[in-house]
Amino acid sequence: AIYKGLTLAWKKGFCKVVTESDNALLIDIIVSDYAANNNLSELCLIHDICNQDWQLKFRHVLREQNRLADCMAKVVLSELNRLLAFENPPDHVRSLFEEDAHRAIVNIDSHQPYSS
Repeated sequence: AIYKGLTLAWKKGFCKVVTESDNALLIDIIVSDYAANNNLSELCLIHDICNQDWQLKFRHVLREQNRLADCMAKVVLSELNRLLAFENPPDHVRSLFEEDAHRAIVNIDSHQPYSS
């Protein structure tokens, strides 16, 4: 899913992308550059796309902190190997979207340095 998401973001012309995943080990592998020498082809592909001319950040989030992604992942499992892109969140996940957006804003604000 990370590779497909990064590929889509690259094709759409995004130059700054933050990728969040509840898979801490995968994030560590990508960030530590271990993916470059890995035998798993998808990790090598992730490494290659990360080396394009753009800014990427990878963050581990607990599944409970990203309920929208967890819910959407379950929804799209029924659409095996099809990309589903939404202009707006579907009605059944709108409240989760709003909760996650609020949590992200609070999280960003809490990491800002204090001004004197």
